[in-house]
Amino acid sequence: MFESVVTLLGVLLHLAAISWLLVMERRNPTATLAWLLAIIFLPVVGILLFLAFGATRSRRIARHSREAESRVAEVLERYSVREHIAGSGPGGLGQRTLSLVNLADRLATTPASRGNLVRILPSAAAAYREIIRSIRGAEDHIHVLFYIVRPDRAGKALRDRLVRRAREGIRVRVLCDAVGSLSLPPGFWDPLRAAGGQAALFRKAFSLYARIRHQDRVDFRNHRKIVVVDGQVGFTGGINVGLEYLGLSEDTGPWRDTQVALSGPAVLSLQRTFAEDWCATTDELIDDARYFPEPREAGGSTVQIVDSGPDRKWSPISLVLTHAMALSRRRLWITSPYFVPGPAVENAMVSAALRGVDVRLLVPERSDSLLATLAGRTWYRPLLEAGVRIYLYERGFVHAKTMVVDSWAGTIGSANMDMRSFHLNFELNAFLYDREVVEELAGQFRSDLRHCSEVDLEEERAVGIPARLARNAARLLSPLL
Repeated sequence: MFESVVTLLGVLLHLAAISWLLVMERRNPTATLAWLLAIIFLPVVGILLFLAFGATRSRRIARHSREAESRVAEVLERYSVREHIAGSGPGGLGQRTLSLVNLADRLATTPASRGNLVRILPSAAAAYREIIRSIRGAEDHIHVLFYIVRPDRAGKALRDRLVRRAREGIRVRVLCDAVGSLSLPPGFWDPLRAAGGQAALFRKAFSLYARIRHQDRVDFRNHRKIVVVDGQVGFTGGINVGLEYLGLSEDTGPWRDTQVALSGPAVLSLQRTFAEDWCATTDELIDDARYFPEPREAGGSTVQIVDSGPDRKWSPISLVLTHAMALSRRRLWITSPYFVPGPAVENAMVSAALRGVDVRLLVPERSDSLLATLAGRTWYRPLLEAGVRIYLYERGFVHAKTMVVDSWAGTIGSANMDMRSFHLNFELNAFLYDREVVEELAGQFRSDLRHCSEVDLEEERAVGIPARLARNAARLLSPLL
C-alpha cells in the first residue's frame, strides 16, 4: 500500500512538473522542449534540475527588487536625482541615436545624460590604478560592487585600502555576489566591519524549499561591477578583483579586459543601481543628499546606463543591443568572452552582414567554459555564411564586453553576448554616444585583432561528425543554463 501511494505521488509530481512547464512558463520553445525531454526521460533528476535551474523569473527576487526600487525611487525624487541626470536632455543627437536612447529610457531605471567625461581603461592594471586613486581621494563615501573578489593579493589590497579609508571616517559599503565570491573565507571582510565599514553578500544560499516556494533558481547572480566614489566618479565594465584579471594567474595567463571611468551625471545612475542592490540585499536604504550630489558637467559625452536582471519583465540590455545592431550601417564590431547569443542576436548580426555592414566578432581562442565554447561554435557557420568575420583571440584570454556601432555608439559593460547575461544575471552596461570615445573603442578592437586568427568558413564546413555532435549537444544544454 505504501509503495503504491509513493508511486502515485511520484506520477502526480511528474505530471505536475510537465503541466507547470507547459502552461505557466513562457519561454523559448527550444528550452521548453529541452526541459520536457529531461523531465520525461529522467523524471527524478529532471525535476530536481528544473527546480534548481528552471525558473525564468523569481517571485522572491522580483518582489524584493520592486520594493527596493520603490524605496530608492522615493529617495531620488526627494533629491531631484532624475532631473540632475537628465538635465536639459541628451540634445544634439542624430535620429538613429535618439531612437536607441528613447528605447533605453523606457527600459532603464534612469535616463541618458550629457556632460560626462568618459575614460576607457583597457586593462585591469589601468582600472585598478584609477580606482585606487579615487579611493585615496574620497572625501565622503565609497561604494563597491563586484561579482568576484578573490582572497588573493589583489583582493586583500583592495580590502586593506578600504579599511584605511573607513578608519579615517569615510563611509564604505561593499557588495559581492555570494557565488561569484565563494572563495572568500568567512572572516574576509571582518577588518572592514571592525573599522566601521559595511560588507554584504548578494543572495546568500537559502533552503531548497524556499527556492521552490519562490520559484527561484540557484543561479540568479549579480554580475555587475560598480565603484562609486563621493557620487562624483564611477567605474563599470567587465573587470573583477583578482590576480587573474592582472594576467598573473598561471591557469589563465595574459588577460585582456575593459573598464570605463565616468565623471558627470551618469555617475548618479551607477549610484542608483548600487543603492537598489544594497537595499534589496541588506534592507538598508541609502538616504541622504550626500550620496546624490548635484552633478558637475565634466565633459561632452552622452552616456546611458542600462541595468537588467531576472526581476524585469523585459530584457533591457538584450533589447538595446539588438536595436543598436539593427541601426548599424557601416560597422558592427563585437568583443565577448562568451558567445551563446540566441536567435534575436543571431538574426540581428546576420541581417547587418547581409545588408553590407562590416560585422566582426572577437572571442577567445580558448575559454574557461568548455560548454559555452562548444555551444557558441554552433553559431559560427551560419554567421560566416552571411558574411560575419569571426576572430579568435590567441594572446591569453579576452574578457572584455564591448561593441562598436559605426562611429556614433559604443558600449562597455558586464553583459556577455550570451543568454545567461540577457536573461538570468543582474547586469549593467554603459552605452556611450560620443564619436571620439567610439573611435577609441574601435582602435582597441583593431589592436586586439593583431593577436587573433580568423575563422575560415571552409574549415567550419569541414568540421567532423564527433566535433559537431559535441557542439550540438552543448547547444541543446544552453537553454537550460
